[in-house]
Amino acid sequence: MSKIIKGFSKFTKEEKINWIAKNYFNDNLKVVDIIKQYWNSDEQLQQLHDDFIENTISNFYLPMGVAPNFIINNKDYVVPMVTEESSVVAAASLVAKFWSTKGGFKTTVLGTTKIGQVHFMFAGNKQDLTSYFNKNKTELYAATASITKNMEKRGGGILDIQLIDKTDQLENYYQLHITFETKDSMGANFINSCLEAIAAKFRNDEIEIVMSILSNYVPECVVRAEVSCKIDDLGGENPQKFAEKFYQAVKIAEVEPYRAVTHNKGIMNGVDAVVIATGNDFRAVEAGVHAYAAKDGKYTSLSHCTIDNGVFRFWLDLPLALGTVGGLTALHPLAKLSLEMLQKPSAKELMQIIATAGLAQNFAALRALTTKGIQHGHMKMHLQNILNQLGANPQEKEIIASYFEGKTVSHSAVVSKFEEINKKKINWVDFKNETSLRELLTNLEIETPAVFGKMNGQQMVEHLALLLKVSNGKIDADFFVDEEKSARRKPFLDSDNELQVGFKASMLSEEPVPAKFSTLKDSIEDLILQIDNFETHFKTNTSENHPFFGELDYEYWSKFHVKHFTHHFKQFNLV
Repeated sequence: MSKIIKGFSKFTKEEKINWIAKNYFNDNLKVVDIIKQYWNSDEQLQQLHDDFIENTISNFYLPMGVAPNFIINNKDYVVPMVTEESSVVAAASLVAKFWSTKGGFKTTVLGTTKIGQVHFMFAGNKQDLTSYFNKNKTELYAATASITKNMEKRGGGILDIQLIDKTDQLENYYQLHITFETKDSMGANFINSCLEAIAAKFRNDEIEIVMSILSNYVPECVVRAEVSCKIDDLGGENPQKFAEKFYQAVKIAEVEPYRAVTHNKGIMNGVDAVVIATGNDFRAVEAGVHAYAAKDGKYTSLSHCTIDNGVFRFWLDLPLALGTVGGLTALHPLAKLSLEMLQKPSAKELMQIIATAGLAQNFAALRALTTKGIQHGHMKMHLQNILNQLGANPQEKEIIASYFEGKTVSHSAVVSKFEEINKKKINWVDFKNETSLRELLTNLEIETPAVFGKMNGQQMVEHLALLLKVSNGKIDADFFVDEEKSARRKPFLDSDNELQVGFKASMLSEEPVPAKFSTLKDSIEDLILQIDNFETHFKTNTSENHPFFGELDYEYWSKFHVKHFTHHFKQFNLV
């Protein structure tokens, strides 16, 4: 059945979400909950985010951090960074502090010119076209007067219009190549509006306009960031050896494209994080930067290094077309906050800050690569992400972090250590011990808050009784589980692993079943009765079907109930 839909954009946000859940998630209510969980409770702020793009259903959060201790041209900065990659912010912070004691970073804006082009086809005589262009060039400027008026007041506008012959590369292809100065604006809308006005004025019966669009390749809108110090001041056991290996690493990136791509990606880890934080267009920056890296016909390193006369010097040149006014920078509250944090920089100043973040990130990566290796620092930072995925508590995090000091961190090693710790301390519930069970349940009230899930205390007790009734054969659970799946799943019951939060048998509803009994006490008495029935049932029966694990005998059902009771007793902090 086709899922092509007409009029989707006219749906309300709720209708869009419900349609997606129905058609792509089998009406999974959890999906709807996750989507809505990321809505902002401030309706006005949420509406602002909804209006940024089309067909919005939620917000996608990325962590926002800050890297302090940056000194750029003798001015102190704390730099906002938005990224999901662990170690980026930490690395930038460490490098900023390292160079803060050595004069900090020095930056220079080498140019701020941006480019726009009118692409057109002309099959006539080139001399006629050149004459037509020269005759009308002044009129082309005049055609944009109403658009450029305010920009010119700020010192910007159109710098030059050139006719470029590209017929040696594509038959009949020419372009108007136009340079702009847009001051503190990134200038995309301004440039495109100018180009369309120029194209309309330039068009005639022999000129076919193909398109008018700015270029994200800005080789004349470039900033340089650099650091330098005496080699002996680099510190460490052998600063000369470190400087030499660092220099060699940069040289390798200059001559080997496979290495250069990853080398430059490391630079962009820092660049993109600040570009995003300030509401600028990181896709445009990425495209322009990588084109610049290949401007001489071969993809190469964006950064460079020298170690001459006992002095270490490390620098990069980056093409950055940025804005500090207009667009998302003026709309997104956190983008505005980021720019204020950076002391309300001009576009030129922002170029310098962002290039510095890229250089810092590159220095951190090369220092790690040429000393302990990149994985040492990266996986150490990634350790916290792994522990969060595993649901480790603060005490477990401290124990595991201490264990991995000086050791290689890998995902599998962290999981093994986490499981080892938990094996030692799982307090399994002996559901067959009535005295112990009743004692634990004395701490439960109907309104006892749950650590996870939607059930209240009484619903949890009746839920345990329900699964006991399945094992007792009193509730039909003939959900077919083929032998292959059963064989793959049953070893879990032999393991020391616990049921994960979110585990649910397919026969159960998404929402909690209303309590059957009038009091919690009655529910507990029924639970004890079902445990007795479980023991009695398997005196005459060999197995009953489990809707997830398949056919289970008394031993395996007992193992399941132990895990199930423990899981739900933990849900209400009873163990």
